Formats: sequence, C-alpha cells, structure tokens
Amino acid sequence: MKTVQNAIRVLNEFTPGNPEHSLTELSKRVGIDKVIVHRLLKSMKEMDFVEQDADTKRYRIGAGVSRLAAVRRAHLKPLNFAREILLGLHSELNETIHLAQLDGDLIFVTFVANSTQDLRVVMEPGEMLPAYCTAPGLIFLAFGDEDYRAMALSGRLRPRASRTLTSRSDIEALLPDIRASQLATVDETYSDQAKGIAAPVFNAEGKVVAAISVLGPRFRLDGKAEAKARERLKATALQISRDQGYLPEAAP
Repeated sequence: MKTVQNAIRVLNEFTPGNPEHSLTELSKRVGIDKVIVHRLLKSMKEMDFVEQDADTKRYRIGAGVSRLAAVRRAHLKPLNFAREILLGLHSELNETIHLAQLDGDLIFVTFVANSTQDLRVVMEPGEMLPAYCTAPGLIFLAFGDEDYRAMALSGRLRPRASRTLTSRSDIEALLPDIRASQLATVDETYSDQAKGIAAPVFNAEGKVVAAISVLGPRFRLDGKAEAKARERLKATALQISRDQGYLPEAAP
C-alpha cells in the first residue's frame, strides 16, 4: 500500500506548470530516497505512466496517465447549449472551432468542429492544453486569479514552436491587453504555421467558465479573414455568455 501511495505522490509532482522533473528533483520534492524513487519511476515507465526524455533524462507524464485522464474527461461535459451556436460559427468561418474549459487547474478541449478544408489545424475532444502558449490558456491566465497564474507559469516553460514565449514576465505583459480586448491571439507559439484566437465565456457571476477559439493556418487566418474571425468570435462568445445569464453592462 505504501508503494502505491509513494507512486501517486511522485505522479502528483507533474503539473502543467512543472511538466518535467529529474530524478534528483523528484526525490527532493517528495522526500523519498533517490533509490526508491528510481525504482518507482522504472516500474511506472514500464507501465507507460511516465516517460523519459532521451537527451535530458528528465521524466514526464506518459500515455498511460492520459488514458486514465480520458475517463475523467468523458464526464466533463461541454456547455451543451453552446453547441449549435459554435456549429454556426464553424459554418461561417470554416476554420477549426473549439471550446475549452478548466477542470481544476487543467485546461481541456470539450468541443471541436474541425475545418473541412484540405489544409487545416486539427484538434480532438479531450486534448489537454498548456496555459502559457495557447489562446484559451491566455484567456484563463488573463481572467483567472493570481494563484492560478502562479501555478500555470511556474517551473520550466518549454518552447512548443518557433515563437513560444517562455518568460513569465513576457507572458504576463500580454494579459492587460487581453483583459481589455477580451481576445487572445497566438501565432506559432503552440504549433508552427498555426494561428489561434480565443474569447472568454462568462457566467452570470461574471466569472470566465470557458474559452472559444478559432484555429487555422497562419497564412489564411490573416488580414480581412483574421479581422472577421476576431469580430465573429467575440460576438459568439458574448452570445453564449448572455445565454448563461451574463450581463456585460453589470460587469465590473
């Protein structure tokens, strides 16, 4: 029983803000002898619960945990009443549209309508998104509390694409404009050649409960197409927010 508890303690050290750890770091964080932690990691690696970077030798969560997380995500329902509205936006723009929600400290995609164009950016329901380099993530950072920002931006923020920001101060510098415009845009920060735009969905208390996004190739989601996407995305997010009882005129 104690072995299971120790293994869970080790797994709990992997968070969106700290997705990778060395053996020494894990041993210190959980207060367990390095030999024992190494034995646990070896077993979990065999079971696909952790994987090890071949170059850095650092550990991260493996596909086995993702399979278990999929069971949890299956019970995280999207804003069902927003489905038809999002499908309408998808028909209008014919770019990938998705809705993301927070489950605790994690961001999950709970609805997707992928573009039907040959060249497109594809998402899958159940995908987990990092906060620091995705448009929905920046929305949650901008409108979340300080505790969430501290957690999401702690640890090593590794480059995901050619233009990923990995400095907490650089990322936080974006947040006032995102709050003011109620739009977040990322360009080759999560995936090369891809651009994403997101807008917040508010509930009746004025709290952000979801983010809706448009994703597409950066060469196509540009100029007039980008301006249209931004306008329609913001209007759609407001429509969904109003359906939840949000009154923008009463918001602080």
